[in-house]
Amino acid sequence: MIDILIIGAGPSGLCMAKTYLQYDKTKEILLVDAHSSVGGVWAKEELYPTLRTNNLFSSVDFTDFPMGQDRFGIKPGEHVTGEAMHEYLSAYAEHFDLTSRIRFRTKVTAVKQRFRESDSGPDGWAVEVEDLGSGAHTTMSCTKLVIATGVLSVPNIPHLRGASDFHAPLVHSSDLGQEAASVMENPDIKTIAVLGGCKSAYDAVYLAASTGHRVEWIIRKSGRGPTWVFPTHTYLGPILAWRERLITRRIFSFMSPSIFPDFSGFEGLRNSLQFGRFGSFIKEKFWAAIYADTLRDCRYRTDDMFKILEPEQAPFWYGTASGTLNYEEDFLSFVKNGQVKIHRQDISHLSHRKVHLVTGTNDTEVPGSNGVSELDVDALVASTGYSAKPTVSFSPSTLHSDLGLPTTSLTPEQQSFWSELDSKADIVIGQKFPQLIKGPPKPRLDVPASSEEPRTKPINLGAASEANYTPWRLYRGIAPPGLTDVPQAVDRSIIFIGMFSNIANTIRLEIQCLWGLAYLENKLPHLDASQDGHVDMRTKIFEETAVLQRYAQHRAPYGHGRFYPDLVFDQLPYWDVLLKDLGLKTRRKGGFMGFRELFEPYTQTDYRGLVDEWLAQSEVREGTETDTACGS
Repeated sequence: MIDILIIGAGPSGLCMAKTYLQYDKTKEILLVDAHSSVGGVWAKEELYPTLRTNNLFSSVDFTDFPMGQDRFGIKPGEHVTGEAMHEYLSAYAEHFDLTSRIRFRTKVTAVKQRFRESDSGPDGWAVEVEDLGSGAHTTMSCTKLVIATGVLSVPNIPHLRGASDFHAPLVHSSDLGQEAASVMENPDIKTIAVLGGCKSAYDAVYLAASTGHRVEWIIRKSGRGPTWVFPTHTYLGPILAWRERLITRRIFSFMSPSIFPDFSGFEGLRNSLQFGRFGSFIKEKFWAAIYADTLRDCRYRTDDMFKILEPEQAPFWYGTASGTLNYEEDFLSFVKNGQVKIHRQDISHLSHRKVHLVTGTNDTEVPGSNGVSELDVDALVASTGYSAKPTVSFSPSTLHSDLGLPTTSLTPEQQSFWSELDSKADIVIGQKFPQLIKGPPKPRLDVPASSEEPRTKPINLGAASEANYTPWRLYRGIAPPGLTDVPQAVDRSIIFIGMFSNIANTIRLEIQCLWGLAYLENKLPHLDASQDGHVDMRTKIFEETAVLQRYAQHRAPYGHGRFYPDLVFDQLPYWDVLLKDLGLKTRRKGGFMGFRELFEPYTQTDYRGLVDEWLAQSEVREGTETDTACGS
């Protein structure tokens, strides 16, 4: 039986394997991945020209393996190219002796929980896999299982009536790595339609336009509209600030609502800014400034042709459903010169090389709408995001609730159970942050952004099939709530890494992987609090899981919060919670009077050596417990 089986060889899986080997080199660790190379979304076969990270150099690498500009050809101030990101992750895997432990082109088809025959207690996991080369099916057994597939694995393919009659390339943006050459280099393809308003739609539009194609960009009128895509830097008064580093400064994290307890040492200041009259005034001005500065930087109101790209809500409500203008050329220049035409209309159907748009009396009132009913195109790229459906299929389906998986198979009793928890969580959130329960204003598309009229458009969560799935419900965003503290037998044998989104993903991954390791090895003391008879830990775990999920949903309704945790300004307090569980320092800056702690951004340097720090502390704690036990 394999000690540790990790599904996924992207950043999450690689980080988890490295962390486990640092803890115990004798463990048998195997990673399986359907790709033919490491990297997940950065695997070699996923890359296409112009693909880059939203992050700049030095903010996307792991703390214990700096990227280094000489080795990968990326300089400070530059976005990391897809090729460089793949090379970096490949080098990471080689450096930490992970490559030989990966079985590529291996697709997981099903996962089942194993039970002992002697007492019916949990006994690891049975994982069915398919070798994509030979087609052979086998079953692997493991003691511990890590699902590290992330949330960007199953593309959300839109159902378009008439697709079979289109007779032209119709690809999802996630397939551009394999399809870009056949589409973008085909001399018969002159005009490309792109469907979607998210960052991947921006990327597809830029790829098509920068390779000389005309682009018909369709953003659904019934959807949530375009997202915020802005420059990497903004002016705060006279100071040019790096946006990504603003959100990991404690002082700015205090400006955001947060359901996480305070471990910064500045609880009084945070409470004052959140709940005090003067603090609330400052907070309101802060978010107004963020909105105004972002509007200015994005230039949506500088030209009538750009207005259609202005998002429906302030950046406050979008979570990580945003992006940076990480392009070599000015993106808006393609709109300005007419090479890219934008349509804020829904698709009615497809026919032979045509996209038919829904027309109505209000269509021409949409700012920037081109008011046409059909488009002649030679290809269609659907930049419609990813499905809520999990990559890995677990059985039986009655286990989904305890695992915290997105599912459409909850029993009536399970639905009632979570509904009650959700209601309680909303009360907890609403008592502190009633504005989150109230939600954002609901704009009407035919009301210009500058209008004083009320905005009444209902929020559209997207495809109905996606809305049918329950959200990810994981304790601390990592562990299955129903297996963490079971009355009959605790089963801490499975975790989920990467079912999460925030801006500084690599730092979060490292902290999550260390927390996940401690969880799997039963080294999180707070989880055993129920043993003293004073804490109902099982109830507490479910309640905290529900609060995190509902908070994410209310905090980022225009982001990914409906489906999984989506944190931006509140990511630093989340990291603090995990560090506190691990018994590690949360205040890691030092300095006189806490000035650095408040105003300096947290970066990779602050978390370097985290695993060694925990290992040393764990040895001290175990030594103390052993001495005490011997003395008694």
